[in-house]
Amino acid sequence: MREWLRTDGWLAGAVGGAVAAPLSIVVHELGHFGAYVAFGFSDPVLRFSSASWAGSREFATLFRAGDMAAAAALAAPWKVAVASAAGPLMSYLTAIGCVLAVRRFGPGPLSFLLGLGLSAPGHGVGPLLVLGINLFGGGFTGSQDEAWVASIAGIPSSLAVLPGVACLLLAPWFLVTAIPRGRRVRVVVPVAGGIALGLCIWILWLGPLLLP
Repeated sequence: MREWLRTDGWLAGAVGGAVAAPLSIVVHELGHFGAYVAFGFSDPVLRFSSASWAGSREFATLFRAGDMAAAAALAAPWKVAVASAAGPLMSYLTAIGCVLAVRRFGPGPLSFLLGLGLSAPGHGVGPLLVLGINLFGGGFTGSQDEAWVASIAGIPSSLAVLPGVACLLLAPWFLVTAIPRGRRVRVVVPVAGGIALGLCIWILWLGPLLLP
């Protein structure tokens, strides 16, 4: 059983990565969607690369305009903040769980655990961009998940994005170093290729087909 869990063939790795990449996106968006449903937000919607609710745009417009009473009439700001944080939290927990599993059991069947662990931290690209814009570009003003949470909570967005940046940088390192040095190329390269292929298939075709 343990040897099967350590399967690391090139084709298996590519398949595992291709399956893991879309799943990491869905898990992230399910975090948002689950919070919207749990809090009773009106008409929550799950799409292939996003999740929203009926009043999300109006809430954001009112909140940024400083009309807190009108925004709160649509939804409690703290609930919006928790729902915005739920997606990143799911990505962080997925990455941490995969790191622990890969370091204990190996890459997993079809190297799926490794693929999921490498895909989930990809959310951290957004936090890294926010941090970079804050440091070198005059300040981030968009609606990236952690930055939006920071705006509602009244904390610096550079602080809020640090977990995402740490996850993006540290999770792949812990995953790759869990593979014996002589096998790293053989194990990691096909998984990385599968992740790229899986993202293209999901974003360009399968995702819009299943979750438009």
